[in-house]
Amino acid sequence: MPFLPSRRTVLAAGACLPLLRAADARADVPAAYRVGAFTVTPLHDGLFPLQPSMIPAADGEAGRALLARAGLPPGGPSPEPVNAFLIRRGDRLGLLDAGCGTVFGPGFDGVSAALAAQGVRPDRIETVWLTHLHADHAGGLLTPEGRARFRNAELVLQEREAAYWSDAAARARAPATMALFFDTAQAVLGAYAGRIRRVSGEVGLAPGLSFLPLPGHTPGHAGVLVEDGSARLLIWGDIVHSRILQMPHPDWTVIWDADPAQAIATRRRILDRAASEGLDVAGMHLATRGRIGRDGSAYLWEARDDEGSGGVPR
Repeated sequence: MPFLPSRRTVLAAGACLPLLRAADARADVPAAYRVGAFTVTPLHDGLFPLQPSMIPAADGEAGRALLARAGLPPGGPSPEPVNAFLIRRGDRLGLLDAGCGTVFGPGFDGVSAALAAQGVRPDRIETVWLTHLHADHAGGLLTPEGRARFRNAELVLQEREAAYWSDAAARARAPATMALFFDTAQAVLGAYAGRIRRVSGEVGLAPGLSFLPLPGHTPGHAGVLVEDGSARLLIWGDIVHSRILQMPHPDWTVIWDADPAQAIATRRRILDRAASEGLDVAGMHLATRGRIGRDGSAYLWEARDDEGSGGVPR
């Protein structure tokens, strides 16, 4: 397993957040958009100050040049959004991931306020689909007291993901810095015990929604494909943590990737598919929805023109 930052490291990095918000203000006012009969609303949980050392291959001249070209300090950090997504179809409400909650301290837990701004109480969420059980995706499922925040929701995730974070042997093999991640995952599984649905592979979740396994970042990491007629959106979880660094260099892995080689293969596969099929894509660490183009062995990002208004483009 790679080195992972401790809670202390994350909290120290969080001191940068007030400065970083000005650099990525669009992430604070995400737009909802339509995918056929679905309305998908990004819910901004906070900004994480990504250091180049968290993508080790970027901690050099090439990475500094990319950050500088994007108008960021060459030595970092790069402000990366942490998102969840509210998915509506008619009067049905589901949540894809839930953000950090209070696990990483101040500067996060914006999903709660974002839901309230949409007029959605936590008890109205029927289903929470989890891309994976990392704390910045699952921590928001818990109240500060460690209870289930979405008391009426069924939790749906890949069997391999639930099994890994429940495995005492896996925890024993992991470095001590992983303790917070295991603690959070196990607290979530405990708080939602009795209403967890474990699924395997590429499987339908609801009409128009399906899981797409994307292993490597974690054993059971998955994206969700939203489809209605010809309209399609792939919400790909953590395929990239830094669009600026990883689109030009898809072989650059983050320290959070459990299996870096598999993460690279998965990233290239899904980037190729998105480019070939002209898929709209969104992610937990992308500020906007966009499409993928190719540039030799690298990839290009094209943000959708209808982003940023706070309305519901069609």
